[in-house]
Amino acid sequence: YSPKPGMDEVEIDFTPPFKRISMIEGIEEAMKEKLPELDDPEVDAKLLVLLKKHGVECSPPHTTARLLDALVGDFLEDNITHPTFITEHPQIMSPLAKYHRSKKHLTERFELFAAGRELANAYTE
Repeated sequence: YSPKPGMDEVEIDFTPPFKRISMIEGIEEAMKEKLPELDDPEVDAKLLVLLKKHGVECSPPHTTARLLDALVGDFLEDNITHPTFITEHPQIMSPLAKYHRSKKHLTERFELFAAGRELANAYTE
């Protein structure tokens, strides 16, 4: 696979099992700092500060879901080469998914990414 014309080719390993990354934990690890709590009344303002600090762009409206989506796109999705499941999406981003059985504000949802592209999206109803 060649990410862009003229770039070196990258071999993608589809050997299972595929890596799993919890969305919020993965963003925090990649950014090297904690995200605000999702029930914080100032969550949008705090996320916007983090986006600006890390040079991540997000066009208005600056809702919690759009701000989180910008972060996951920049810090996780775009950097995945080998098949990887991004799991445990926030409820605010997944209104049709069943709420996680043991983790507050998260859902039982996953997306499968490889080569920076989404290959699958599923959730418990």
